[in-house]
Amino acid sequence: MKKRGGRTLWLVYIDLSVPRSRGRILPRSQAVNKPTLQEMVKALEALGYKYEVYPNKKYPPLWYDDRAQGYVVVKTDEKMRIIAAKVAEKIKQIRG
Repeated sequence: MKKRGGRTLWLVYIDLSVPRSRGRILPRSQAVNKPTLQEMVKALEALGYKYEVYPNKKYPPLWYDDRAQGYVVVKTDEKMRIIAAKVAEKIKQIRG
């Protein structure tokens, strides 16, 4: 999804605990188990992206679930799956 000159990256896009039918866009091998918004921000900073954080918004299809809270608008024209894969990989590196 393109928004405000960038790409909207919801936490559920990279969350291993969310099934693809509910919004995850990465395969299980690339996804991260229960990522946090802070981890996503650290990963984006490490990757050199410009972004805006929206912590109090919920992913509409999972409005009832707290793991779907928060998204980041990444200022880039790259495809969403590429951004998500890079962020997930960086989070895995940060976690160790």
